[in-house]
Amino acid sequence: MSASPSGRKSAGLAGLWVVLIASAFAWAPATYPGYWQALEGFAPVFNAPYAAPIADIASQPDLWRGSGSATFLLTRPLILLGVTPVVAVRTVFVLVFVLGSLGIYFWLRPRFGDRSAGLAGLIYALLPPLLATVYIRGSLADALVLGLWPLTLAGLAVYVQSRSPAAIGVAVVSLLWIWRTQAGLAVFVTLLALAYVLWVERDRLALLTTAITGLAGLLSLLPLREIQTNSPVDFYAHFVYFFQYFAGGWQTAPSIPGWQDGYPFQLGFAALAFALIALWLLWLKYRENVDLPSLAVHRSLIFSLAAVVVLWLLTLGPSAFLWQLTGADRLLTWPWQVLLPGLPFLALLAGSLPALNSQLACRGYWAGLLALALMSSYPYLTADFTQYTPPAAPVAVYGERGEIVLLEATVHEPRAGENTATLEAVWQPVQPIDFDYNLFFQALRPAANGTEYEVVAQLDQQPLAVRPATVWQPGEILTATYTLSLPIDPASANLRYYFGYYNWQDGKRLPLNRGPDDKAVLFGE
Repeated sequence: MSASPSGRKSAGLAGLWVVLIASAFAWAPATYPGYWQALEGFAPVFNAPYAAPIADIASQPDLWRGSGSATFLLTRPLILLGVTPVVAVRTVFVLVFVLGSLGIYFWLRPRFGDRSAGLAGLIYALLPPLLATVYIRGSLADALVLGLWPLTLAGLAVYVQSRSPAAIGVAVVSLLWIWRTQAGLAVFVTLLALAYVLWVERDRLALLTTAITGLAGLLSLLPLREIQTNSPVDFYAHFVYFFQYFAGGWQTAPSIPGWQDGYPFQLGFAALAFALIALWLLWLKYRENVDLPSLAVHRSLIFSLAAVVVLWLLTLGPSAFLWQLTGADRLLTWPWQVLLPGLPFLALLAGSLPALNSQLACRGYWAGLLALALMSSYPYLTADFTQYTPPAAPVAVYGERGEIVLLEATVHEPRAGENTATLEAVWQPVQPIDFDYNLFFQALRPAANGTEYEVVAQLDQQPLAVRPATVWQPGEILTATYTLSLPIDPASANLRYYFGYYNWQDGKRLPLNRGPDDKAVLFGE
């Protein structure tokens, strides 16, 4: 058995420079003016300035599925320095790409070499699931997990090889941060970390540290155990079809049951093609028994393959009984989220090509691999931006699942000689809506007893004449103006206005801010 080039450290820092410079292609869209129309809407922007244990503004607070307080740990200092919440959130999204790709690089460099580590770091930043988490979902919590998880792996690997206190400190802090960011994903990350250390690193101290850190993260959630709600979607209606992982472009068939938003699931041509070629090269080496990789590299490749395959299978429909049997469906909103912790291992497989074939580590071939990775990611480096500036907080959030976020609602009362009040409304759906709700816009004046209000004018209609609520796409910004005829002079009547949504079949109104109220109270200008 001959020693593989992958077992030796490669000199130079070309891979590091590639990660630092070329990963800008991944985070550059986050620097565009404005904010993108993400499925989660402006929830990260609304929650960024506040120190709540779990985000609860325009989002559903939940111990496992919700965004924990550590999600906004980096945004608050920026806001205190005078940065707007939108810019602060976009900055953290940029840091996700930088930290994630650097974590992959420092994790893999000692064993796979500079060129493989650099290729893997770039591929990780350009992985479509990571790009979709940022630019399609707009999930700051899940994105931050994808930035911290590679740092955890890097810290564990470096600690095993050097016994560096700083390295194990990075691993511990990163893993605890993940627990207080997205607890549901943290369960799977911790289990993967334990399996990785047990199979690949085979170090008792690292295994013990990982187990204690995971337990500490779990125990830190005990004070929040009462903050639990039902899933905003039907978990079992959102398993992925096999073809969706390979469908071209961002959009998938909108007619698939359970899918209104056309969420993308592609894994990326470069990642899949490079990973398959790497496994083929590994098989050839063992078949011919020449230039075999080191045991640590071999274990890393086999573990990565197993991790990616197992997590991928858990996103498919046949795995439903496992989710139900274990109760793991309580941890995530969608089953396909479980694939996110497997992305570093997919990047490892794809980036291992130069380590498995020394010719691919030569400058020309390596540059070709980098170029192919960049070019294949081009269709995914887009986002649907808007120049709309969100308010500091939404006016109201309607629905038990928080389906409709009312961003603005301005009532203009009539001038002298006029008798109509107008309402200018801006709203954003953040969940698929399963019923064509009507809206109500009422004008009320104080009743004779002075303690109650009576309706003097009322408007009931579809929110948009040509677009019922069931076809609204999560994340899109909708506007409309409604006119209400007033039988009295608003200046002398001290009017107030109610606005909300209701089921026209039974008259039941959508609850407001998950509370007992069912309408927003507005005042004229």
